[in-house]
Amino acid sequence: MSIARLASPLLFVVFSGCGSSTTTGLVSSHDSGVPRTTDSGKATDTGTGTASGDGGAAGRPDTGAATVDSGGSPRDGTTTGCAACPTGYTCGSANGRPVCRAASGIPLFSNVYVIMMENTSLSTLQPAMTGGAAPNLAELAAAYATGSDYHGVAHPSLPNYIALTSGGTQGTTCDCMATPGQGTCNLATCNLLLGSCSCANSATNIADQLEAAHLTWMDFGEAMGTPCNTTDSGNYAVRHNPFLYYEDIQTSATRCNAHVVDFAGFNPASPPVFTYIAPNLIDDMHNPDPTTSTNIPDGDAWIGPHAKSILTSAAYKAGGLLVVVWDEDDGSGGITGTDDPVPIFVMSPYAKSGGYVSATKADHYALLATLEDGLGLPRLGNATTATPLADYFPAK
Repeated sequence: MSIARLASPLLFVVFSGCGSSTTTGLVSSHDSGVPRTTDSGKATDTGTGTASGDGGAAGRPDTGAATVDSGGSPRDGTTTGCAACPTGYTCGSANGRPVCRAASGIPLFSNVYVIMMENTSLSTLQPAMTGGAAPNLAELAAAYATGSDYHGVAHPSLPNYIALTSGGTQGTTCDCMATPGQGTCNLATCNLLLGSCSCANSATNIADQLEAAHLTWMDFGEAMGTPCNTTDSGNYAVRHNPFLYYEDIQTSATRCNAHVVDFAGFNPASPPVFTYIAPNLIDDMHNPDPTTSTNIPDGDAWIGPHAKSILTSAAYKAGGLLVVVWDEDDGSGGITGTDDPVPIFVMSPYAKSGGYVSATKADHYALLATLEDGLGLPRLGNATTATPLADYFPAK
């Protein structure tokens, strides 16, 4: 049984969004014709090669920048060449496709999708895949890349979500509440078993970075219902939607309602640049609690069609990245917590595939570094010194 399950059987977290986005329309990204959205109020691309609102922010190229060899842009996945790369990036290739690459080796992605699952050790999932209980994940593992030594950074769940989106746990030590006014967190109210306190934080997060670079983002929470919902209900768990815990998002109704929404609003045909998806408590493999034989099949049945919808989309094919990752291990080592490897699936036209397994040790800070390098953003907190997941991508 995982520590997070012991801590609170009603709270669970994952990445994605609800309701319809309030972004203000489509822009021509010049990425193989794939539409791109811009944040409300941001300048839009006219489709004529002029500034799209991305122009050079945070070292990221304008998606309407002049191109080389039949219109290839840094993130369009064409086979004819790169456009001008951002400062610190060089035009290279991956799987024979030209792409701008960071000094770390991470390609510049057209779109990034992160789906965060719950409380499953790799040693628990592997026999389920080989034994037929998780056929969709087994198919993904055989077709794409996975890791054998990837880890969470803390117990219980919430600190891992905060770490992945801000570069640190920000002092979060329990599955505490996003709703304000629930009391101060201390050893009595915030521990591995209890989280009866409010713990919003003021840390800079990847959403802040994306907006500073004029790049679109969404947090899609399955079963969230109303946008920016900070109250657990049914199979919806607030603590699996980390963006609700950042004060600059939570306290801005306009911003929060526009970006943190129900998963029903996710459309693979017109995604934002960064998509975070949090399945509900059944679909993320967390419940029933305690664990039963249905947890993994339930999550596998959910991930299959949703992963396929992304992998077959034009946005992904243009040079996207899809990561399916688990927050922490299943806690089989006891209440003090363990640090067993958790599953991670890395899928991209630029990534290794065909069942590749990376044995390089990594964690949520390494993943955040990968996301930031792949989006042309500066690194936050512990991601600054982390080694990104370059091993998942071919040198050429």
